[in-house]
Amino acid sequence: MAAPEPLLTPRFAALWLYAFVTFFSAFQLLPAIPFRIIDLGGSTAAAGWFLSAYTFASAFSAPLMGTIADRVGRRRLLLVASLAFCGFSIAYGLITNIVVLLFVGMIHGALWSGLLSSAAAIMTDYIPESRRTQGLSYWGLSSVSAIAVAPAIGLWVFHYGWWTLCVEMAALSVVMSAGALLIHDPTQPHARHRGALRDAWDWGVIRTTLTMSVASFGYGGVTSYAALLAVQRHIEPKSVYLTVYAATIVLFRLFFSHLGDRIGTKALLYPSLALVPVAFATLGLATTRAEMVGSAIIFGIGWGAAYPALATFIVNNTDPARRARTFGSIVWAFDTGIGLGSLAVGALGERFGLGRAFLAAAALSCLSIPIFAWTSRLLATNGTSLADSSGDAGP
Repeated sequence: MAAPEPLLTPRFAALWLYAFVTFFSAFQLLPAIPFRIIDLGGSTAAAGWFLSAYTFASAFSAPLMGTIADRVGRRRLLLVASLAFCGFSIAYGLITNIVVLLFVGMIHGALWSGLLSSAAAIMTDYIPESRRTQGLSYWGLSSVSAIAVAPAIGLWVFHYGWWTLCVEMAALSVVMSAGALLIHDPTQPHARHRGALRDAWDWGVIRTTLTMSVASFGYGGVTSYAALLAVQRHIEPKSVYLTVYAATIVLFRLFFSHLGDRIGTKALLYPSLALVPVAFATLGLATTRAEMVGSAIIFGIGWGAAYPALATFIVNNTDPARRARTFGSIVWAFDTGIGLGSLAVGALGERFGLGRAFLAAAALSCLSIPIFAWTSRLLATNGTSLADSSGDAGP
């Protein structure tokens, strides 16, 4: 039996570290900036506007930014975005007008989506096709690891002043820029896609990514309100859900993500999507810590498997020359689901209670399987399938 193709190469490690730093920087900013807005005289509601503006700007510009990256070069866009982030960090320190701050956040969010799309496209070129699901699973751990530590460190730095945090983020952006210079993009200039920008919205891919939108709807609610639900139901510690969820994702992806490459992405994707509504329903009904922990474990397994399996299926059935655009569509689906989910679960929770809000999220996530079953056939038929033998193409 031939030895498996190497996955954890120096190029993989370098790009993984680059992504870790970018997420580490962003998730120092996002928890701290509401306090800055309040210090500037904004309301509690206004403090939440920044995350909404940033997220939706990232979501709806992602396909366009991915298309631009395919045209001008993915590494070049990484470098431009990294340098721009340095400027944004300084601007956040200087701006005192909340409206201007939100506008800068929207531009930042748009470039952020381009960085995500470009980095994921380059990483997919690094990953052997035979180990794509496993590789994308490991790649996703760069963001999970950064998000696990960045908010606490960012708020600790913020304790020494807003300007101190902004300077630290600017320094991280300089590190990102240096890292971008060292990243190798396997795509040659002559192989770049020259399609028109009006083709940024690939509706075949977007239809399939709706699978992720309905599944990530509850994800947005979990991120925003799982701790509040724990407080309401007298469950300690209040951070237990997100802590267990993150740990479960890490463990699953480290030890079981190879299953998608062995049995086929669809064989992994369907059961993992089925676990998502079970997790949300369990959370909605949970009254004890054990029940909440159980929900977090189920969700960690389901989402930990579903995201890389779906991304692999889409990549295997789309044009490699337009890979950044493809990942832009994935970013669009994920961020839109999270953004709308956070708003809707909050609104439903205020009116009917968070438990019922999560039950509604569970009902919506049940649509993920029929959406994928329908759209995957269309994508595999019309796309560029590279993995017919692994069960990724066709019904």
